Amino acid sequence: MRIVFCIYDFTAAKLPLQPWLTIRRVAEGLARRGHEVHLVSDVARPAQIQGVESHPVASLRGSNSAELRALLARLQPEALVFLPTPLNIVTSPWLDGLDCRCIGFASYPFYNGRELLTALRCIGWAEVRQYLRHLLVPGFVWSRVLRRRLQALVAQSATTAARLRGALGEQAECLCIPPGIELEGWPHRTRREETPGGGVRLLYLGAAIGIRGFDLALDALARVRHSGVRLRVLARGADGEALANICSAVSRRGLEGRVEIEGGWMDRTQLVAEIHAADAVLQPFVLVPSELPVTAMEVIACGTPVIGSAIDGLPSTIGPAGTVVRQGSAVALAEAIDRFAQDAKVRAAWRQGCLQQRQAMLGWDAITERWEEVLRG
Repeated sequence: MRIVFCIYDFTAAKLPLQPWLTIRRVAEGLARRGHEVHLVSDVARPAQIQGVESHPVASLRGSNSAELRALLARLQPEALVFLPTPLNIVTSPWLDGLDCRCIGFASYPFYNGRELLTALRCIGWAEVRQYLRHLLVPGFVWSRVLRRRLQALVAQSATTAARLRGALGEQAECLCIPPGIELEGWPHRTRREETPGGGVRLLYLGAAIGIRGFDLALDALARVRHSGVRLRVLARGADGEALANICSAVSRRGLEGRVEIEGGWMDRTQLVAEIHAADAVLQPFVLVPSELPVTAMEVIACGTPVIGSAIDGLPSTIGPAGTVVRQGSAVALAEAIDRFAQDAKVRAAWRQGCLQQRQAMLGWDAITERWEEVLRG
């Protein structure tokens, strides 16, 4: 089977991130299964994938339809994968008239107006504007174009899949296929001792920025009633200036002595040790740019509960392995932390939930097989 992936900004630097991680692993898996796989991207030097032929183009926008149509006429795919957003799906006429099965990979979260207004209040215009512009396209317009140009849609979260089914009805197939995970790289810690003195160790992973809910995490910690709660921040990639800004944010809230900060980078062995040492990980995203943060899966696989936001793929990913709170609410986040800190039964239940979620996770071979079924139709 000849398969073409049309993917924006497919560079080597993006490969560890979503949705490029999934594209890479699925494309590699399909090539190993004997399929002829091509990747088309709007960068001069697309990242190289084993067994996959790459094709740079000037753009994947409708303004470049002539080049795209000529390339696809030469490749003659039997199946094509495209990343639709409300805006680009209605401005991509090169998808019309293709003699192949067209699949949309809905890696973009289809936010509603309420969620974006909440984010606007929390993090401001600069972070939210890229999502707000998609609201310029009326829902009935992009859903009609989706039905015309795509035969099926794949989402990575149950939330996005449900929204797309509601918009498309029965006229297009819409499936939820989560990311895969290499469970051997994220070992489950079965024995966990309570912190002496009734203390609770929380961990924040990732860039210490507003869209990921870092400010909300600090605001919530300042509201937490339980005196034994401490937060360790692994601000991955943060340099001296960024660390100074983080320390200032901690100081403004009077949290000195309750927050420990570390920047830079660490390897997976060190990261797993940090996750194992934590009682829970905070992921209070205001918006999730790529629909489903893989870090939540990795943390839960290690046996550590997650306290996250009720947005995008976090609710279905976390499930019984923690809890989700109202988007953008430091008050709700503080209440969830207090509940976790004060109730040993809650802590035990969430840890057991981690094991349940881990057992339901799929490796990349199984995920590739599910993608193959969709591509065949």
